[in-house]
Amino acid sequence: MRGHHVLMSHLTILPTVITDLELLEETLLAEHYLVQRPGLIKAFGQDIYPAELVATDRSGLQMGWRWDADGSLALMLDLGQTKDSAGHKTHLNTILRSYALRSALRSAEGVTFEPSVSRTDQQGADRAIC
Repeated sequence: MRGHHVLMSHLTILPTVITDLELLEETLLAEHYLVQRPGLIKAFGQDIYPAELVATDRSGLQMGWRWDADGSLALMLDLGQTKDSAGHKTHLNTILRSYALRSALRSAEGVTFEPSVSRTDQQGADRAIC
């Protein structure tokens, strides 16, 4: 994440490198979050903000994502929901690592691997077996 901006109340907007909403949803579901698309994220007091996707964990912590001008998804999070900022960091790191892994695997699906040798080397095969 590249920095943050704070809006009224405790809602924090954090830019991310996430650009694929469907892959983000898949990642969050795999991490056992409840997901709503689109959804509303509640901030401190009665403030409610629209989001492209809202994820809620078992403790009730809500995280939302909205489109940023650069085509990435910005994270919307009310840091006032909990006093456990280390927990927020752990959750976010897990989500980002899982998203990055899924993205890399998805990119690799279309890649075909060619053998570096075009014919079978029987001597090499015999040595490998021994």
